[in-house]
Amino acid sequence: MKKALLILVLACTVLLGRAQVPCDSVESVFRKWNARLDQLNTEDPEIISLHYLFLQDILREMERFKTSTMLALPHCLSTDYYLVKSHFQKVAYRAGQMERLLGTRKGLVDRIFYNQAVEELHYRDTINALYNLDRALEFNKYQPDALLLKAKLKLARREYKESVELIHQLYTKCDLNEQQERDVSDFTLVLYDRLYNTGSALIKSGHSADALELFLALEQFCSNMPSGYCNDDYYHGILLSREGVYESYIAIAKEAERRNNMEMARKFYQYAEEYRKAGEVKN
Repeated sequence: MKKALLILVLACTVLLGRAQVPCDSVESVFRKWNARLDQLNTEDPEIISLHYLFLQDILREMERFKTSTMLALPHCLSTDYYLVKSHFQKVAYRAGQMERLLGTRKGLVDRIFYNQAVEELHYRDTINALYNLDRALEFNKYQPDALLLKAKLKLARREYKESVELIHQLYTKCDLNEQQERDVSDFTLVLYDRLYNTGSALIKSGHSADALELFLALEQFCSNMPSGYCNDDYYHGILLSREGVYESYIAIAKEAERRNNMEMARKFYQYAEEYRKAGEVKN
């Protein structure tokens, strides 16, 4: 029995010896932890997630210190155990507060990037605004406000297809609150009008190839949108001017053929034939 007890005591002594730090360097460990906590950033969304991971390393070290090294400290005659324990508790409390803050901020990184995008637009910096929106969407792929603002910027840059795709995501992938539903609905009407009016202007100016791009975007838009935004005759509705309409129909059909979009070509040849039969084409 005495032999077993002696072995147990020796084993505990070895484990404690491995776990402990030199008695006179305990306070330096606390200083290093505090210095590392000072370096953690809770504001910059670019590094919040990374610094949260850094903090987890610190917390693991503190847990090991608490469950092993602290047990050996009563053997340090030159160290006031209760003073060390008090210092440790202060650092641990600070680290816990930082974990709660970074944990919360980590879940809001997409919103922080979105807010930065809005701020950039105050200075008319579209490039950085789009960068921040892309970063927001990396953290939250279907963040409604970021998707809507990006769709608006894409429309302003005449990137119609991208704007349509973003609106489609808002309708099919996102959980929208009441205000977001109104905002998306309002912008959908703006987007439709822009496509409609731009297509009309291109037809009038005889730019059939460019007009085709708009027709394709409009077709994508109307096929994906809820009912009510497009009428069944939206291709015809775009062509507000009767001057040169027949030629424009044929030109767009040929352009569609050149791009191997046979369905679009078929539609516009049909429109041309209907227009001709209606007696609108002068002989």
